[in-house]
Amino acid sequence: MELRCPVGPRRLFAKLRLSGVRPPVTRDNLIELSCSDCRRSLSRAGRGVSLVLHRYDIVGSLVETEVVP
Repeated sequence: MELRCPVGPRRLFAKLRLSGVRPPVTRDNLIELSCSDCRRSLSRAGRGVSLVLHRYDIVGSLVETEVVP
């Protein structure tokens, strides 16, 4: 499974290797990745953004994106 930016050029962040059984997913086991492409895009659009974080669950599904001013 690949972890990619959910918008824009879809930058590859990481690859997950999972053995046959999918692990249980809870709110506490998220993978958090900062995205410089999204930060740059929002800054160019005039928003005062210092950080954009994409959060994925342990099986690689996007859970949320947080924009930090």
